[in-house]
Amino acid sequence: MQSRLWAVLAALSLVFLAMILMRPLLPIDETRYLAVAWEMRLSGDPVHLTKNFGLYTHKTPLLFVMINLVWLITGVSEFAGRLVGPVCGIAMVAGTAALARRFWPARPELALRAAVILSGFTVFLGYASATMFDTLLGLAVLAGVAALWRIGQGGAVRSAWAGFGFALALGVYAKGPVILVHLLPLLLTIRLWAPQPPKLAEAAKGFGLAFLLALGLVAIWLVPALVTATPEYRTEVLWTQSAARVAGGMAHDRPVWFLAAMLPLILLPWGWSWRLWGSVGRNWRADPAARLCVIWAVSALVLFSLISGKQIHYLLPAFPAMALLFADSTKPEAGRGGSLVWLPLVMLAIATATLGTGAIPLPNDIADLTPLWPFLAFAGFAALLALAALRLPSLPAHLLAGVGFALGLHGLIVTTSLYPGYDSQNFAARLAPHVADGLATTNTDYNAEFNFTLRLTEPVAMPQSAAELSIWAKAHPNGLIFGQENQDLLTAEPQEVLRYMGKDWAIWPASAAISRE
Repeated sequence: MQSRLWAVLAALSLVFLAMILMRPLLPIDETRYLAVAWEMRLSGDPVHLTKNFGLYTHKTPLLFVMINLVWLITGVSEFAGRLVGPVCGIAMVAGTAALARRFWPARPELALRAAVILSGFTVFLGYASATMFDTLLGLAVLAGVAALWRIGQGGAVRSAWAGFGFALALGVYAKGPVILVHLLPLLLTIRLWAPQPPKLAEAAKGFGLAFLLALGLVAIWLVPALVTATPEYRTEVLWTQSAARVAGGMAHDRPVWFLAAMLPLILLPWGWSWRLWGSVGRNWRADPAARLCVIWAVSALVLFSLISGKQIHYLLPAFPAMALLFADSTKPEAGRGGSLVWLPLVMLAIATATLGTGAIPLPNDIADLTPLWPFLAFAGFAALLALAALRLPSLPAHLLAGVGFALGLHGLIVTTSLYPGYDSQNFAARLAPHVADGLATTNTDYNAEFNFTLRLTEPVAMPQSAAELSIWAKAHPNGLIFGQENQDLLTAEPQEVLRYMGKDWAIWPASAAISRE
């Protein structure tokens, strides 16, 4: 069984590798995070993060430290930096298998099954292969769940609570206090799922120990960061970033129903099996581990729905809960039928075939997409996946559908103008000869998209007015100005217009700003 698990992890590694090779460093998240890691390397400061050489308070430092540790071995490269997130994703799959062994020690086959199921979620594959924080946070959540399970079995010893505290600290280092959204509901409902829950006094004492340990570990980073920072930095770190995400007013504000509406995509392919849902409905009430997984998954969905700022990938640390539930409910002897997973594949085939024939116009941000034949090829591929899903037994059918869908989408990226259109290398190549002369942007929301690609050692200037831009241009007469054409700091005719991120980006010589006076 263990050798089969290693085979699953090896296969997943190949899938992640293919995804990395088939898509560029994606703006604005991946480009920004590698830029922050690059600037950490330049400064040698793992405490105070910077983006475009200005303070960056939106994230905590662990991912960037890990990328720099990899660079110490490999040297600075985009490819090496992009491996950190996927490696954490592979560790998440291994951790899910380990948790299955703890939940159901008498059913060792569930470990392999849970690993296969988690590896087959299309959304998990897409985000876990990216340079983002959610797989690292997912490892912290898995560690916290394992500690709580031990506590809920009557193992309310100090080591178990200490493990929970370590998981909280790891989660904060990975992505901030959002770890509490995933773990506190399980702790508060421990009497609903635990076979031998601790008494209230024991739980309070144990959580106090865990919280103090977590606080002490986080203080190793947070205290030096706050003591040596500006008042604005302290306000951002301690209050704004958490409160604003809950109350609204930051990026990713979406309606309360957004995540629920996206569930058909989020749970693809396994969630399209009514046989699986039927088994889950029958099993979870009688099985403490299954009850824990239900609370884990549902509480994450509900709480993130109530938080104003939300994204699909915020749910990634809860994917192991669904993998474990489905693993517990899957019958190895299950044959064909009991699933509608073929339906979204057929719908996708029809939609991409229609786009490929030009029967309907493409969305504005990819209106210039070429060539169109990959859409027709993908339509045929999706149709074959749908046919296979109808003919194969349940487990391989869903796995093939999920992995095939993810790889097929990446095939579209690499064979069309999506790749060069979202590749920072192309635009950065035009800026590179003028790095020494100075770069400025008219974009007020510049997110360091080109800082890592250009290996900048100085910030891109971000003037806030036409007067400031003119002053900068006089100081850098041979420099370049770039930005999206809809910005109004500069109305002169651009020297060149390039397509990036589905928008027109213009390039001007510095003299274009001086001439405005």
